[in-house]
Amino acid sequence: MDGLVSATLRQPALPRFMCHLYQRLQQQRLNLVTGAGISIDAGVPNWFELLRRLAQTPSALAGDYEAHKTAGLTPEYLGQIIYNRRRNPEEDKYNASEEATMNHDWAASIHEAIYKDVPNNVADLITKHPYLSQLKELAKKIPFVINFNFDDILAQAISYNPTKDAQGRSFSVEWRPALLDRPNHTTIYHVNGLLPQVSLKKRSPKLIFTEDSFADAMARAPGVSAEYIFMRFVQNTMLIVGHSLADASLKNYLRLNRDKSPANHHYMIHWIETESSLSPERQSDIFNANLDLYNVFTIFLTSAEMSSFFSTLNLGNRDFADKLEGVGQDRRSRWHYYIVGPVAAGKSSLLEHLRCFDTHEEWTRQPPSEMYRSFKTLSKDEVEKVDKFIYGELKEKNSRMHIAGIGFHFMDRGPLDLYAFSQNKEENKNKTAAMKDIITRQRAWQDGEIIFLEAKGITLVSRNYSRGRSPEQAGEESYLDTQTIALKEIYKPTFILNTEDQTPGQIAKRVVRKVLLRDYNPTNLTEVMERHA
Repeated sequence: MDGLVSATLRQPALPRFMCHLYQRLQQQRLNLVTGAGISIDAGVPNWFELLRRLAQTPSALAGDYEAHKTAGLTPEYLGQIIYNRRRNPEEDKYNASEEATMNHDWAASIHEAIYKDVPNNVADLITKHPYLSQLKELAKKIPFVINFNFDDILAQAISYNPTKDAQGRSFSVEWRPALLDRPNHTTIYHVNGLLPQVSLKKRSPKLIFTEDSFADAMARAPGVSAEYIFMRFVQNTMLIVGHSLADASLKNYLRLNRDKSPANHHYMIHWIETESSLSPERQSDIFNANLDLYNVFTIFLTSAEMSSFFSTLNLGNRDFADKLEGVGQDRRSRWHYYIVGPVAAGKSSLLEHLRCFDTHEEWTRQPPSEMYRSFKTLSKDEVEKVDKFIYGELKEKNSRMHIAGIGFHFMDRGPLDLYAFSQNKEENKNKTAAMKDIITRQRAWQDGEIIFLEAKGITLVSRNYSRGRSPEQAGEESYLDTQTIALKEIYKPTFILNTEDQTPGQIAKRVVRKVLLRDYNPTNLTEVMERHA
């Protein structure tokens, strides 16, 4: 698989990560978060080199910069010192014209320091960059890019189009949060301000560069911009590129997402110079720390592997599936899961927290009113009406699981749950015959792994009461315990979660990490059905 073969050997879960990212890309729920690493590969200096260049400008720091740096001052603090040296310390006030002139000169110095070694020709820039050509094509497919850099290198690359873009997708560069998303449009939002390479292009009025500007930005955090970005992190899957997680605001958004939306995980590419730059132990340390602290899956890639990574995400559905199904231990591009458990175990609540994947509700259409009555009170015609609805739903849900695309697919309830409500073996045989006639004569059951949820019978009864069900509707503790045992006997699940004293978010986080990091063990549902024939 091009440059990803060795990366997959180092990280067996990489194909699953890529399938999830591709799934979110198709759903238009993948966003990019870009940092300095992308720009450094284009010739932009890193933070400390940028500050060193600024410190050499007239009236800046002379020989004191290295001493301050050695003292361990943060880049923002060093930037503040350099900025203050450029101002006349004896002047308390500046008129509007003087202030504007000074800020213009400051921005011009930053511009010169940033772009000193960056090619002026966009074509040369793209050619020399190890993965910008592939990244720009991915960015064109993504609705929102959060850019922490001042430079407009990514925007230049996207706009460079020697051949007409068949998609006809538009894009814009902003330093203020857009009020509305536009269809078929990519927005590049520069969080810390924008300083384009071409001076005649509009730049942002402010650059968050110094300690005071950074503090001002943090003080404004409860405002529109912070809320706007936070909702992006909660509702979408972020692919973080060119970051070392040193940015305090980025870490804050990730922690907020971890706490508010525990099941929603993001991805970060951790650049490594060579395949052996980090030992397996160090990679594991970084991976586990980022996962625990930020709900971030870390992908360790060299520059060449990043190029292959982005190229693969840019493939069409068929080509992507062909590649992923030929690599790694899984050798697949689709994963299916059925959420099973007794009434009130938390199936629907879990499904609600798994919207970062593809989810299928318990019913595809509104059930008839007879479904909510005791079967003992139904007439023969009413029973037939309910049966027709249930088997029709099972057929439709099985069809949807079969045609599900690349990625991960979760369904509320397993298709063979109805065996748990049978009174005897004869009833099971009748249900099997009906399913074979209506459903599996055309298409076999789609196999999938069972995610089994359970709780004590008394807890399930209590949950039913809290949902407003009457004592007759809530069920008895012994009945619900028996239902749990019956469902386990049907599916014989290996992944069982006890939902006692755990929130749906906590359960969902465990499910996500199991799905993306652990073995996939699908149940052969046709064999299960045959056991009940």
